[in-house]
Amino acid sequence: MAPFVPRERKHRKRQKTKSKGSAENGANSNAIEILPASLEEKEKKKNALRDTLRAEQPGISSKRQKRLDKYIDKKLRKEENLDLIKKLASARFDTSLLRSSRDLGVIKESKRTILSRALKEREAGINARGNEALLFGDRITEAGHPGESDTSDDSDAQRPQLSTSNVIVPLGGGLKRSLETDDDGRPMIKRRLRTKVHKQILVSSEDLPWEGFSSAEDLDGSEKSSVSGNMSTGTQTDSEGENQGFGPTNDEHQVQDESRVRNGRSSAFKAWATQQVNETMGFKPAGTGIDPQWTEASNINTNFKPRKHESEPLPLELRTTGIVLERKAYSVKVERSPEVQAARMLLPVVAEEQKIMEAIFNNPCVVIWGTTGSGKTTQVPQFLYEAGFGDPKGPTPGMIGVTQPRRVAAVSMSKRVSDELGGLPDKVSYQIRYESSVSSQTAIKFMTDGILVREIANDFALLKYSVIIIDEAHERSTNTDILIGMVSRIVDLRGDMNKEDPKVTPLKLVIMSATLRVSDFLENTNLFRNGPPPLVQAEGRQFPVTVHFSRTTQRDYLEETFQKVSRGHKKLPPGGMLVFLTGQNEINALSKRLKESFVNTKASNSTSQKITISASDAPLETEDLDLGGDLARTHRDLNNHADGWSDEGEDEDEFAIEPVEGYTSMSSHIHVLPLYSQLQTKDQMLVFAPVPENARLIVLATNVAETSLTIPGIRYVFDTGRAKERRYDQMTGVQTFEIDWISKASASQRAGRAGRTGPGHCYRLYSSAIYERDFQEYAEPEILQMPVEGIVLQLKSMDLQHVINFPFPTPPDRHSLAKAEKLLTYLGALSPHGKITPIGRELSAYPLSPRFSKMLVIGHQHGCMPYTIALVSALAVQDLFIPENQLDLSAPIQDAGTIYTTADRLEDESRERRKREFHKANSVFSKNSVSSDAIKALTALCAYAYASDHDMFALNYFLSPKAVKEASTLRHQLSTIVQNNQPGVLPSKFQSRLPQPSPKQLKAVEQILAAAFIDQVAIRADLAPTAEETPRKPSRATDVPYLPLFETHQGKADDIVEIAVFIHPSSVLANFAPRELPHYLVYSHLQRSAPASVEGARKPRTRMHALASVTGKQILALARGTPLLEYGKPIGKVTEVDGGKRECWVVPEIVGQKGGRRWPLPAQKVLQRKETKEGWVLDQIFD
Repeated sequence: MAPFVPRERKHRKRQKTKSKGSAENGANSNAIEILPASLEEKEKKKNALRDTLRAEQPGISSKRQKRLDKYIDKKLRKEENLDLIKKLASARFDTSLLRSSRDLGVIKESKRTILSRALKEREAGINARGNEALLFGDRITEAGHPGESDTSDDSDAQRPQLSTSNVIVPLGGGLKRSLETDDDGRPMIKRRLRTKVHKQILVSSEDLPWEGFSSAEDLDGSEKSSVSGNMSTGTQTDSEGENQGFGPTNDEHQVQDESRVRNGRSSAFKAWATQQVNETMGFKPAGTGIDPQWTEASNINTNFKPRKHESEPLPLELRTTGIVLERKAYSVKVERSPEVQAARMLLPVVAEEQKIMEAIFNNPCVVIWGTTGSGKTTQVPQFLYEAGFGDPKGPTPGMIGVTQPRRVAAVSMSKRVSDELGGLPDKVSYQIRYESSVSSQTAIKFMTDGILVREIANDFALLKYSVIIIDEAHERSTNTDILIGMVSRIVDLRGDMNKEDPKVTPLKLVIMSATLRVSDFLENTNLFRNGPPPLVQAEGRQFPVTVHFSRTTQRDYLEETFQKVSRGHKKLPPGGMLVFLTGQNEINALSKRLKESFVNTKASNSTSQKITISASDAPLETEDLDLGGDLARTHRDLNNHADGWSDEGEDEDEFAIEPVEGYTSMSSHIHVLPLYSQLQTKDQMLVFAPVPENARLIVLATNVAETSLTIPGIRYVFDTGRAKERRYDQMTGVQTFEIDWISKASASQRAGRAGRTGPGHCYRLYSSAIYERDFQEYAEPEILQMPVEGIVLQLKSMDLQHVINFPFPTPPDRHSLAKAEKLLTYLGALSPHGKITPIGRELSAYPLSPRFSKMLVIGHQHGCMPYTIALVSALAVQDLFIPENQLDLSAPIQDAGTIYTTADRLEDESRERRKREFHKANSVFSKNSVSSDAIKALTALCAYAYASDHDMFALNYFLSPKAVKEASTLRHQLSTIVQNNQPGVLPSKFQSRLPQPSPKQLKAVEQILAAAFIDQVAIRADLAPTAEETPRKPSRATDVPYLPLFETHQGKADDIVEIAVFIHPSSVLANFAPRELPHYLVYSHLQRSAPASVEGARKPRTRMHALASVTGKQILALARGTPLLEYGKPIGKVTEVDGGKRECWVVPEIVGQKGGRRWPLPAQKVLQRKETKEGWVLDQIFD
């Protein structure tokens, strides 16, 4: 009977096995799996640690108890990780048998590597037998006989093999070893066989044709060389294919094989070259015998191809981009007069005609850079016309469209190109705002950039055009940037349309710039998705200009300008002077001082002459607005002789210029002429008239003379380096006019004015250090300096939902785009979801800002459309009235002790009389409304239409002649477009003289105006719900603070000057008593002067240009349906109505930005209905 074995329970056996395994794992660090500690041990450690920590802080909350448990678990895990790291650190592993990763791609190993690895594996006990055979195998030597041939293949098999015996070498015998002896005792001296080098000698009596490379490994096929390997035990030959002992390595065989193949290839190439020469010369070899070596060499490479001919790569503008490579030649013959042809040959761009046209043919988009005077504006359209563009019979029958930023340039350029093409008025036309000479025969069309933008809205594919030229792209106007983005997409669209229908020709885009600021175009991958367009450069016709910097930069630059011009006039040889200033006030002040210091000629002598200029010589149509007041100064705190030197020596040599041959002295007579944008056209043209004899021309100009002008006779330029710029704050909506440094590109353009007609000099009234430190490379694009609601509306009308995706050359800020969409929502042009509404479609049909378009859309009420059009025209043209500070009505400051003469008394009386006339004219225009500046402008424009002598009327009533004339023209043009868009709201015939409006019509016009500016409303600060404290009671109307609906400051502000806005001094409300000012005002824009540079000076105030006064009820009616109006909870009695509705009184509020200002408006009775999700909503309003 078997002995009794007690039963072992399964759970006990499992516990013993687990404990045993844990103990073994703790001892063996190389175990396959390291099991964690038992749960009991973990719980013990955890409880011990918890008790220790709880002893320190006995009373803790449940929340802290959870945090403590997490801390304990985390600490225990860290301890386990540390133990595991220590165990891993104690483990050892032999890495000598591992291979380096750098040898993974090596196919053939060297002998040394093989033997080294075999030795290490033998020591480790791996593949011992194979490694011993490789390391200690028997060496077999072979006795060679010098008389026998070592190239026979059969001799290797028949040659007897001699077994080698191990020679016992005594210790140290390696230093001096005795010779081996034969059976007779004579020493056996091995004879080393030399490796024979055989040269390939081609013996052939005639040239045989080459038949290609053969596949043989050897060219001679008979001779093999052997190399003896003197190792420790014997030698072996190359003929042995076995790898025994230390013989020649595979590397040696490879070198020999490569040498043979290389020789064969060179010989084969020579034979091939000979064959090609024979075929070229028509010679056919007579021999038919073929040398065996050529048979073997011809099989080396049967796919041999000669290397392609190498040449320099083509320039980028001449490379093709997948367009039709086989282009048929087509041209249009143009007959020009010899004079015109000779003048064209002098233009630098004519020399680049071939390069320009090849770039246009080979690329869909091309950028042409040519400095001012290169002739690109007039010649590139002619290049395209002569190449067949615009010809109905040619391959590209569409018109050549040329855009210009100014209307006068578009008109005069078309005339000039027409004359150069041999007088083809029907082929060259122009189109500006509501004026066109385009016909069915037009091939070249000049137009303003705004015209093409309107055409894209009607015909997005521009099927009437074959090429679009965008000129003056360096000016970076808003329309130019929009056009470049639109046309870049239309080019791709026309390319796709051409693939579907070959009758639709592709569209070409040519961008022309006068500066090298083309990186915004070339490096913009969003603009040109198929790669950057090529850049073609054409140098301008420019004479050398010497630039002179000042040693110091004076703060009072106007005084410095007067001193420099005066000294220059006395010392410099003959030549006109062009002086760049910042505004009209500075021009008038400097002109007055120069005329007092020198003898001035009478400018009226030249007024009767008719002057004709080209578009490149015409003045720019840019705004040149003045703030008024004293002459503005730069905010830079510049040093004035900070280094202690005197500029007396500089005065002596700064005008040291070689005199003109035959020049003796310069007369003291000067001919001073102003040039700025607000000047009348006939006065602007005086700068191109002949200068009176024996007088020097001095032109005082703003930055309008920077580009596109060639004033004859200008040799000297005086550059103050400053310009007045309008800057628009996208966050607050406040406009500021600041005098700041210009850009380096603008400085270069100003200096170039002296080199247009001959060598010149440019005197810069600032130091080179200021130029390098404070001048930017280029000016900021216009799209970043103005509101963009008009752009957003135009793009929305083209069904572009996300405006941010539009390919802008320089995209505007996202905040400005969002602000523009909010404004369009207030005007009803966009829905709350951002989609354009029917009203928005109507607004986009007018070439005005959305606010003025809104007035025209709703202006037909009560028969007010003619007056609405006149008001829009007056407001669209800025500076309709001449400000008082430009009339020189203030008495000059006289020094103490100056005698008051009769002449001074007469001047004072004249100024007083002029001031009375100024105030009388303002009172005449304010007769229809004493509190509305908008009605004042409407009255002035309508009165101007009744005057028989318009210029005299403008002079007597202090109106800007140029501005009021432009407003009258705009009024006629807007009447035409309103008749087309809204038939029946205007008489069929234009009424130049409007009758006196009725009081009801005047009130309606004011409400129409307020509807367009409903978001720009301000409340008097002392009447606001939360009244702001003022430091002192205002004594004038211009000191009364108003609070705009949207805040004009960023961040926290406590000063009333920073929070509030104030009435502009030119407003009719400036004459009111402070307590008589209206409760609410609607304004057109906010304006803030530049901050003063002097410490402790008064902060500049934000001025509002008020339009009209409104009441709370009017605001409530006009803001209805916009996000600006919110309704509060019911007040008083609530009446329930059937259908889940109720009648109640609520207090509406007009609300600005979120968390901003909100003002209660008069209570209103409404009908509300209850919605499931939204609660009580507005259903009806009881008026």
